Amino acid sequence: MIVTFWEKEHNQKIYKVIIYKNLMKVEIGKTYLTGIPHEGNEITFQHPTFRGTYGNVAEQIDNDGLKRPNSEETASLVYDAFQNSKGEYESEIIKILKDRWFWEFTGNLYLPKSTEEISDGVILETNPKIVDGKLNMDKKSLIKRLQKNDPLVNFVPFGYKLGEQTEFELMKNPYIVARYGEEGAQKIVEIASKYQKNSKLWSFDSVNEEKIRMSTLYCDWYSGGLDVVGDNWYDYDDGCAFGVCPQKK
Repeated sequence: MIVTFWEKEHNQKIYKVIIYKNLMKVEIGKTYLTGIPHEGNEITFQHPTFRGTYGNVAEQIDNDGLKRPNSEETASLVYDAFQNSKGEYESEIIKILKDRWFWEFTGNLYLPKSTEEISDGVILETNPKIVDGKLNMDKKSLIKRLQKNDPLVNFVPFGYKLGEQTEFELMKNPYIVARYGEEGAQKIVEIASKYQKNSKLWSFDSVNEEKIRMSTLYCDWYSGGLDVVGDNWYDYDDGCAFGVCPQKK
């Protein structure tokens, strides 16, 4: 991970002064976490992190002209932090994983068993819609996207293992692979290996009705292992996410 600032001569941060009605405001230059390997390329995150509820963090990221981090991007960020765990910014990322949690902007739509072609499993959507601060996922439109092989939408039938996972089970878990991709699943396993206890996957093995749930990632405060959460329904304001900088064309 490389940390860069907006700079000018003598390596000083840029300070933008805005004068309005004789009042002075100071905008400190932003910091960027660059050089993070991701799917054969590199990805850049803006620092500091955004904090709040799921919808509020999404709004903050949007207003800053950034992209909401999905599960794969979050895995790349956290994995890279562990490569230099004592670094100033890297240790901050690891601390968030331990003391709070990372919002991942991958939605989960759980479907009950039915006579429909797509049922009895979970639809995963990258960067789902958020309406009035809440996750919004429409089954009909998502099924159409699945039928068109939209890479941002995946379906995983129930039957994948829940709860405690060995590293091998985690890497091969169909839900984990669908949510993080093959490369991301390997990174999640490497992250999980940094903790003494086995990781856990929180999800459903069946549902009686449609359920929309958020995705989070954190270190379990009690067990001491990594928790991959796909059934998050509580929307507390302690969640965090780093905005992803758009790639230059």
